[in-house]
Amino acid sequence: MIEMDSYINRSAALADIDVEDTAGTLFSGAHPVLVTPAAFLGGVAVASATVAAFEAGRG
Repeated sequence: MIEMDSYINRSAALADIDVEDTAGTLFSGAHPVLVTPAAFLGGVAVASATVAAFEAGRG
C-alpha cells in the first residue's frame, strides 16, 4: 500500500487532476438513481425465495 501511495503522489498524470473542484460537475442528461431501492428489494425477494425453496426441499 505504501508503494501505491508513493506512485499516486508522484504521478504527473494524476497531479493535473483537481480533487477540490468547488464548482462541481452537473450532468444534464442524468436521471435520479431510483432503481437502487427496487434492485435491493428484488435481491431480498430472490434470497427469501431461495431460502424458502431450500427449506421446502428439506422436508
